[in-house]
Order: sequence, then structure tokens, then C-alpha cells
Amino acid sequence: MAQQDAMRLFERMRLVIALTEVNSHHLRGESRRAGAEIELACALASEKRDGVSPDGTRNIAQLRERLSDAERALQAIESERIRLEDELVNLDAMLPGANRGGWQ
Repeated sequence: MAQQDAMRLFERMRLVIALTEVNSHHLRGESRRAGAEIELACALASEKRDGVSPDGTRNIAQLRERLSDAERALQAIESERIRLEDELVNLDAMLPGANRGGWQ
């Protein structure tokens, strides 16, 4: 039983580390998305102020695509976070002392 408990504890540590990494990726992704939103807002304001141009239209299309990419990446990160959190909850339910919070 002690070996099984040790393996579960090791797995829990692996999951916590993975969640920490996912949270870090999420923060970077949020920054990436915010940057894309700001650049797009500036490009749209510039277009409104200066008028439509082929270069401006191309730039706006690229910025919209960049924003979409950033949002898709964040969705993937959120899905991974949910999966890891579910794994952690399931693992914690199997660990000794889980009902008493002994592994927290």
C-alpha cells in the first residue's frame, strides 16, 4: 500500500507541476491576446481617422487573424487546465486522507 500511495503522490506532484505550467502559459496567452486587441483597436482607429487603404486593410486582416489565433490558443489552454484539474480531483479522491484534506 505504501508504494501505491507514493506513486499516487508522485502523480499528484506531476499534475500540480503541469497545472503551474498551464497557468503560466495562460498568463502569457492573456498578454498576447491583449496585445493583439490593442493593436487591432489602434489600427481600426487609424483607419477611421485616415481612411481606408489597401495596406491598412491588409494589416487589419492580419491583426484580426492574430487575435483569433490568440483566442484559440487560450481556449486550448483552458481545456488542458480543466482536464488536469479533473485528474487532480479524481486522484485526490483516491489518496489517503482525501476526505480530511490530508494531501493539501
